Amino acid sequence: MTLLTDEQLANIAHDYFLSQMNIADISEKYNLSRYLITKSLEDARNKGIVKISIAQTPKRSQKLESEFRKQFNLKEVYILEDLETKNQDNEVIVSYAAKQIQNYTKSAHVVGLTWGALLRDVINDFSEVNREDLTFVQLLGQAVNAGKRKNQLVQEAADKFNAKCLTFPAPLYSVNTSTVTELKKEPFYVHAEEMFDQLDMVCASLGTMQSLESNEFFMDNYAKSVLQNVDSHQVAGIVFGRPYDINGNFYKPIEPHICGINLDTLMQVPNRFIIVKNHFKEDALLGALRGDMITHLITNSGIAEQVLRKNKSFS
Repeated sequence: MTLLTDEQLANIAHDYFLSQMNIADISEKYNLSRYLITKSLEDARNKGIVKISIAQTPKRSQKLESEFRKQFNLKEVYILEDLETKNQDNEVIVSYAAKQIQNYTKSAHVVGLTWGALLRDVINDFSEVNREDLTFVQLLGQAVNAGKRKNQLVQEAADKFNAKCLTFPAPLYSVNTSTVTELKKEPFYVHAEEMFDQLDMVCASLGTMQSLESNEFFMDNYAKSVLQNVDSHQVAGIVFGRPYDINGNFYKPIEPHICGINLDTLMQVPNRFIIVKNHFKEDALLGALRGDMITHLITNSGIAEQVLRKNKSFS
């Protein structure tokens, strides 16, 4: 049987799906049997060369949304009904979050971002628009690790909007608190704090202690000083670089080690979007809700139901 290269499979798939040529014409073009063309299209899907996505209008759970607003005093909550697979859930949450956040940016002038794969996916899903009066601001220094450093998310977001961005050239944590004190005197830090006071909205995802502990560089060089006397088993989640427990209480001794927006300023931002798509983060979400860290939540029904059950068991 004729073996086709990935490039040949891609070319056949392009002709069929994008140029909308029929099987007979493609068979003639490449001098291959119709069976081989059909088999090539199947192989292209199996190898990930072709990815078929069906746009679905996500269904929202009004009952769960109402319960969340009542229990956690949220301004807006978007709880999407679970779909058949985890991949479908993830894609719909990312797409929906991108649309909702982009809607809110229409009336915003300063938007704060953290970092993370989920936020990067949301930013990639933004539609390109022209907003030269909008500024994306990096809220915190960069998490330090030994891996490859990617572009700052504020730059990627700004590119989508033809907007401005302000990066924050510092590490997330400093072992020496005096270093943070001195950095705050630097012009870049002073300017950033002026922008923090003007924030219309911030967007973030939730982290876990397990994800922090998987960073070997952090654990070897920072954890002893930054997380002194922290019981990792009591940490429900991490948001804006700050660990907190299931009741939403932040670990305050970490504050002098953090480079970036301070907690009081952060909690004054009128719109604080949090996106959660992983089921193992129900403790992180419950703690964040109990601590009033969230004003706008986007998640799915499976996660929401787990959070309500856990909240009831802790009450």
